[in-house]
Amino acid sequence: MEERIDMSEEDTRKLRITPKTYFPVTLSIILTWISVLLTGYAGIIFPRPIITPVEEPSPTAPPAQALSNPAPYLNTLIVIGLIALSSIIILYIASKKPRILKFLIACLAWLVSFSITTLYLLNLSLILNPWIFNLWIPLASITATIITYLIFRGGEFPASFAASYIASGAGGVIGMSIPYWTFLILIVAISIYDILAVYKGHLSHLTKQDAPILRGLAVEIGDLVIGLGDLFFYSLTISAVIWNYGITYGIIASIMILIGYTIILFTLRKAKHLPGLPIPLTLALAATLLASLLFGK
Repeated sequence: MEERIDMSEEDTRKLRITPKTYFPVTLSIILTWISVLLTGYAGIIFPRPIITPVEEPSPTAPPAQALSNPAPYLNTLIVIGLIALSSIIILYIASKKPRILKFLIACLAWLVSFSITTLYLLNLSLILNPWIFNLWIPLASITATIITYLIFRGGEFPASFAASYIASGAGGVIGMSIPYWTFLILIVAISIYDILAVYKGHLSHLTKQDAPILRGLAVEIGDLVIGLGDLFFYSLTISAVIWNYGITYGIIASIMILIGYTIILFTLRKAKHLPGLPIPLTLALAATLLASLLFGK
């Protein structure tokens, strides 16, 4: 579910920007790097995600040829459609059956955490020793249970850690497997979608007071509420950049995400809420493409 960065409605000028404010985003970035580097070192190659089923041109295809092909646009339309549909369904369930929503979020969090931990253990078994993977079921189960517990019962920092663990793991895998041209189109499209959803669409009526109902889909840290979807797309962007361009470009993208996030924080001194994706993702993508044009991949 896509979210926004929100703050208390009591006084929008009282937002304090402290190291705590950066905790979820910074941790998501660090965990994304760990996930991508471990996966790359282990030599694992992921298949194309099921949510991008249309075969697109090779990453080495000329941009004019690749971007005139309908495939990346169709894949992006499918992804955006699924996000929009799931968001509407979640908000409907939240308004009618909040307990059912809590149960569904807990199940999803557990399954995603289990899968992410399994991937980490697989990477370590390939890098260090194969016997490590013999313990994957109990270790992944315990970790998934702890992460799910922290999301619903933990304080600000434990819940933020759990959310970052899920967002970075899921975003990292999608970023390493999403087709290249679809990735470029998706970053632009999801930024536009985020603006429309926050200011005109189904997210326009959400406030900080709705965060407890959507616990597990949003992170509360200080006066801020950060959507799990924002952390997910930050991680997806960084992992895709590292995977397609290399470590140096990944560093550039990570810095741009943090700069974009900082711009949002300062803007929130005068605004009650902002879409969390357009500024960080646009800066990250623009800086990556500009650097690749200047210095080559």
